[in-house]
Amino acid sequence: MAASTLQSTGTSEIELTVFTVGDLVCAMENLRVREISAMRPLTKVHHAPAAVRGVVNLRGQIMTVIDLGERFGTGEVPIDRRTRILVVPWGEEDVGLVVDSVEDVMAARVSEIEPTPSNISGVSGKFFRGILKSENDLVAIVDVDALLDFEG
Repeated sequence: MAASTLQSTGTSEIELTVFTVGDLVCAMENLRVREISAMRPLTKVHHAPAAVRGVVNLRGQIMTVIDLGERFGTGEVPIDRRTRILVVPWGEEDVGLVVDSVEDVMAARVSEIEPTPSNISGVSGKFFRGILKSENDLVAIVDVDALLDFEG
């Protein structure tokens, strides 16, 4: 998707939550992140896709939790003290995304976001909206809609 599809806050800048999945540095628009939660015990869901890590009760709401490492095809995210769940709205419910760590919040100019290559560090480009070159890394901007579309 083109960088122009990224939501802007009325300016040419967007705010991003930066996180890691394995060796990949990713970001997601802050407008898509409802909450960042510490990892918590999950209940397995039998016969679910491999990327579905389980479900969790978050303040009375049952929420499906997706492992981004599995979804990207790079292997399950290992659980440690830095592991986080990004809570994102999806349709009428919230979905949790397991990531290795949340690193930072940053502002980026939409004009600096480049088109997504066909793959990024071995992960299909279909999961990303673009690439941003930061001072130290390339940051892959996640397309939440493509990520959660298990039929596409």
